[in-house]
Amino acid sequence: MSNTDINGKEIPAPIAPKVSMQTKLSYGFGSFGKDFSLCVVNTFLFFYLTDVAKVPATIAGVIFLVARVWDTINDFLFALIVTKVNTRWGKYKPWLIAGNLLQCFFLAACFCTHMFEGTTQIVYLAVVYICWGMSYTICDAPFWSLVPCITLDKHEREGLLPYPRFAATIGNYLAAGLGVYAVALFGQGDDGFGYAVYGLIAGLLAIASALVTCKWTEQNYAPAEGETFKLSDAFTIITKNKQFIFFIVIALCFVIGTGVSQSLNLYIYKYCLHDASLFSVMQLWAGIVTIPSIVFFTVLVRIFSRKLIFALALILPLLYSGVIAMAGWGMLPVYPSVVASGIIFGFSNSIYWILVFIMVADCVDFGDYRLGLRSEIIYYSLHTLVIKCSGAIASAFLGVYLSWINYLPDQEQTQETIDSMLSFYFGATLICVVSLVVYLTVYHLNGDTLDKIQREITRRKMEKLTADAVAQEPSAIEKQMLNAAKN
Repeated sequence: MSNTDINGKEIPAPIAPKVSMQTKLSYGFGSFGKDFSLCVVNTFLFFYLTDVAKVPATIAGVIFLVARVWDTINDFLFALIVTKVNTRWGKYKPWLIAGNLLQCFFLAACFCTHMFEGTTQIVYLAVVYICWGMSYTICDAPFWSLVPCITLDKHEREGLLPYPRFAATIGNYLAAGLGVYAVALFGQGDDGFGYAVYGLIAGLLAIASALVTCKWTEQNYAPAEGETFKLSDAFTIITKNKQFIFFIVIALCFVIGTGVSQSLNLYIYKYCLHDASLFSVMQLWAGIVTIPSIVFFTVLVRIFSRKLIFALALILPLLYSGVIAMAGWGMLPVYPSVVASGIIFGFSNSIYWILVFIMVADCVDFGDYRLGLRSEIIYYSLHTLVIKCSGAIASAFLGVYLSWINYLPDQEQTQETIDSMLSFYFGATLICVVSLVVYLTVYHLNGDTLDKIQREITRRKMEKLTADAVAQEPSAIEKQMLNAAKN
């Protein structure tokens, strides 16, 4: 639709409400505990299962993969349920509380797997891990679905998203960096107990963060009404929004590539670099770099453009994984390589996760603009599913690969096994090149195209609000008739 009137003059863009600092801070803090708990699972659970609970790596990988197959059904059904449910507390906020309560329970339960043995252990792990995945969807997808309800303006989003990403990043690096020491502190020689306590703390932090978000985050736009949203509309969103399909490919390839290397981190630092504490050093430097990356994110976007810095974030995993691989082979000094890897990882990770959630919101707008269909929860549930599926695929690959290279838990590894680990650590990140190619060639929600879409969406929203207000306001004749009836 044109942005000019009948005389050819440009119609000024509707003014979108500003996002308050209260909303930025409370919404931002909501991601702290949620991502802290997710990092505990992504960083430590597989290692805990193989080295503490003594679950065979292949079996653990298969359980992770089966859980994600179930999520392809469960996440979609949950999204449809949310579109149909509305409460006096809003469409999304009640799910944040319920989801985090469940997640806290099942997260701690996952780290109690060492209390069981044999078939009972496998069945127990399968049940609690699948339930954890379901509970994480319940709290994650509604959280990010709030973004388009808070603001439709591109620049306001770019000002809002650094807050949850900053809090999430701090949560991630604290969870990963403190994990090794926390387990030793709480366990006092019993790593199983140490991991269980650490998992419980992570879940409680997620509940506290959700309470803050629900209490103080303001919404400026109402989500789509559930009674008009049909199952066929959900399939239309999935199959007809081509920009969202391209986005899913970008996210899937990137998270699989980086997920494999991140799942291998503890193995690499313990067995290849021969010092598990160096993992905390890497996380420390990543956190140090992340802070200015997020604080100056909007400045970077203005100077270099969103497209350029996101492309850089997509390709940098090859560099940080390559540096560590070369250090493991003795080609580079270990400590400086760990520091360099942390710096590169911190920048790439922070920029990717800020922009990727903005991009989901952009895809929501594109679907509204092109298809006339808007359902934030469908898009964000599918993205949450992609994140979890990518992690499960990475874990499944890792489980099979560790068994194939004759990895022995908690023992000195052969040089052949070490070489295989390092090769896989770097090789997995090559899939990020696919993300880069797709982003640069077929994903177009940037620059003027995105500006045009968001001006039109905002204009439609404002027109609807005005029409609703006019419809509710009695006309002059109606007022006279009412007055006459009273007299």
